[in-house]
Amino acid sequence: MKKTFNFLALFGLIVLTLWIFVHNNDFDNFSELISSANTFFLLIAILCMILYWFFEAYILHRMKRTLNIRSSYGSSLKLCMIGQYYSAITPFSTGGQPVQIYSMVNDGVPVGTASSLFANRFLIYQFVVTFYALFMLIIRFNMLYNDLKLALPFVIIGCLINITILLMIVGFLFNERFIRKILYKSIELLYKLKLIKNTDTARIKIDTTLTDYRASVEEIKKDKRTAIELVFISIVQLTISFSITFFVYLALNFEMGHFLDIIAIQSLHYMTVSFIPTPGTAGAAEGGFYILFKAVFPKKILSLALVLWRLIDYYLRVIITGLVTLVDFIYRKRKVKVDY
Repeated sequence: MKKTFNFLALFGLIVLTLWIFVHNNDFDNFSELISSANTFFLLIAILCMILYWFFEAYILHRMKRTLNIRSSYGSSLKLCMIGQYYSAITPFSTGGQPVQIYSMVNDGVPVGTASSLFANRFLIYQFVVTFYALFMLIIRFNMLYNDLKLALPFVIIGCLINITILLMIVGFLFNERFIRKILYKSIELLYKLKLIKNTDTARIKIDTTLTDYRASVEEIKKDKRTAIELVFISIVQLTISFSITFFVYLALNFEMGHFLDIIAIQSLHYMTVSFIPTPGTAGAAEGGFYILFKAVFPKKILSLALVLWRLIDYYLRVIITGLVTLVDFIYRKRKVKVDY
């Protein structure tokens, strides 16, 4: 049932993107814009997406070594791509890490160790992406205020949500009882709103997650040098990912420039839509792009820029990582049959 829903949601995403494109695009110059697009810069945009995976795989591989997990870089790359696929097709991107943990457990890694690894990764990623976006918000606040005044409240709300999550993680380390109490109260509220069915199951998940976070922080404390290295690599990785829009901008024959503006807007776009509960942040990603990037792209180009960005950053990612996930699934099935 869940798989059917995810595929239907993915199909809905495609329809929604096409609708936004058709609704806002001037078809009189569409063929001209497509034919004049610079293929070289589009290929660099695709390369940015691929480099993001290689950096993510390196981070996972480095963290495995810290936890004394024997593994090749190739298996870390596969693990990265499986996580990317399930994150892309599930609400809140929640499907990636559980599947990655399951995959590692199947490879003989204890579940506690695997959980600790991905708790570590989440902590580092959340820390980096939050401060990255806040830094961009500060240095480009005048541009946002002058050109995107209507969108600014949504950007600030998105930043506040991410800051709150980060503060709760840090606060847990200093006052575990207080944070646990807040989360339990949140569960009761969600139950009353009929957003969750079983409070006991939710509490167990919270307890497990908090235990993993504490264990992961202890691991980070043991190896501060590696943690600092992974923070800097994550900054480079995010910059490469956010650069996809910049190369789409160049592909549409705009001159060099606006790099920092585009990186800033893309990072804040991520913060604004990351907690929309639809697979691939359907609707919010497209709408957010259309609203925020008015400051950079002319109106007659904006819809085409949106479609090119979405095709590269989401649909192509789903196709490639989906194929890797399918091949891995078939391989594991065959291996099980051979073993029996």
